[in-house]
Amino acid sequence: MAARSDSDATVRTRLEDLLEVLGRTDDAMVAVDGDLRIVGWNAAAERLLGYTTAQAMGRSCHEVLAWRDRCGDGICGPECPAAGPGDPDEIVATTEVIGRTAAGRSLWLTATSIVPPPEMRSECRMIHLVREVGLPPELERLVVERLSGWSPAIAADPRLETLTRRERQVLELLADGLDGASIAEKLFVSPATVRNHVQHILRKLQVHSRLEAVSLFLRGRP
Repeated sequence: MAARSDSDATVRTRLEDLLEVLGRTDDAMVAVDGDLRIVGWNAAAERLLGYTTAQAMGRSCHEVLAWRDRCGDGICGPECPAAGPGDPDEIVATTEVIGRTAAGRSLWLTATSIVPPPEMRSECRMIHLVREVGLPPELERLVVERLSGWSPAIAADPRLETLTRRERQVLELLADGLDGASIAEKLFVSPATVRNHVQHILRKLQVHSRLEAVSLFLRGRP
């Protein structure tokens, strides 16, 4: 039993050292255990996401992070694949997500996930290194043009004509920076209805993300 306790203490010490090293980066570091509780949170996470370490530690990661995919669908939740033990040589691809701050502001983020060695996973299942990324260059240019009051003479894309009145309303609100929950509240519909409208918009416009749909819309907007 003593040997086991010594081994556990060694693992915890190694994990603490790992989190301390990773926590020095300029990226927000979020470490979660097998119960999807936050066990690591650095100063960069405080700055980016707006929660203090005391506010974040011990809480469910999906409650704090609330990540969504590029279509606005939730990807954080109790059934997250990270809750499983994973393969010994597990590798998680870097991904882009939509997150939110403690104040409710949406952020476009990229997350690199590090899986600790198997012997540490009872204490820490996964470590996310998160940073905010800019808009795609084309959309960024269009936003600047719109804010400056100048726009080149570009005819509206005919694909926009295939949208229903309600789908166009949803797209206009997306272009104004609203997220799915805010659109649902404004239009007095459920978030699921908004997600369905967004899926129809993406299919009709033949694009793969909300940002691409908004970009196409802004190009034809006077």
